[in-house]
Amino acid sequence: MRKSLSEMSLEELWRLFPIILADHREEWKTWYTEEKELLERILPPGTAERISHVGSTAIGKIKSKPIVDILIEVMPGTDMGEVCDVLCENGWICMSQSENRMSFNKGYTEQGFAEKVFHLHLRYSGDHDELYFRDYLNEHTDIAERYEQLKLALWKRYEHDRDGYTEAKGAFVRKYTAEAKKEYGSRYDKRLYLIGGPMGVGKTTAGQILKRSLSKCVFLDGDWCWDMDPFQVTEETKQMVIENICVLLNNFLHCTVYQNIVFCWVMHQQKILDEIISRLDTEKCRILKVSLVCTENALRERLEKDIRDGVRKEDVISRSLSYLPLYDKLDTMKIDVSEKSAEKIAEEIIRTADTL
Repeated sequence: MRKSLSEMSLEELWRLFPIILADHREEWKTWYTEEKELLERILPPGTAERISHVGSTAIGKIKSKPIVDILIEVMPGTDMGEVCDVLCENGWICMSQSENRMSFNKGYTEQGFAEKVFHLHLRYSGDHDELYFRDYLNEHTDIAERYEQLKLALWKRYEHDRDGYTEAKGAFVRKYTAEAKKEYGSRYDKRLYLIGGPMGVGKTTAGQILKRSLSKCVFLDGDWCWDMDPFQVTEETKQMVIENICVLLNNFLHCTVYQNIVFCWVMHQQKILDEIISRLDTEKCRILKVSLVCTENALRERLEKDIRDGVRKEDVISRSLSYLPLYDKLDTMKIDVSEKSAEKIAEEIIRTADTL
């Protein structure tokens, strides 16, 4: 009678599941995508902050074990034991666990590897060194080629010793993970773009372009919360609008789908910016504060065109011009848009964000 996997010794398991290196296959991306969609369906809502394809199958062109590695980062405070139960109920086998990490596999059978094989790494949010290593090798193909050569050199020596194989690669992985962290900084944090400026400078148009240009991006406009009839500015309505804006922003900051949140509003006073930021969960978020400004003549020309086009009312000119000098006092990056198109404004914002 064939032994079950739980009855096999480590040596027997290594013999049944040897190290195999295969040419890169595009179908690995499909395997990952399908498995990610399944995981999103079975995990409790709000559990996963990010699900990522990691490991060598996520690195283009190099040879890899035909095993798709998946990293799940769960929200702080998540009960990993509950997540483990859900995964095990859906075909995953827990292979190891510690206080803050768990490892699972799927596709290991008493007959050997199944057609599709997966490793799953369950971590708390921010424990994601694999993302740095993956992206560094994808962006530095010479290092990826060296990694492939190292794996080929180790393959036969450790064909039946998975732990030894992993340990022998360790120094290389640690070295280039460290290099990636130096180069990328906090690349994997969310980004919040707070874009202020007087009426008529092009905040909304630039924000819409950012939404199309940035990956996993949502665009939000504070004026949506002021779209009232009758329009009344009182202490009550001002506080209500701020609260609604902060609830909306926090919901998107906590949402696993979006990485970039673009928010535009007039934001002509430092206390408005400070109050909004103080109410947001920004522990793992980089914030870019931008004020779009221009000359009085340029602003007047833009607003007059909007009035002719029926977009704005005539009283907007005096109000907007009165706001313009206030932005010099703010703790924000200023972009003079007097002679810039909306596309150029968006490009400058993206370049600035990349230096954070």
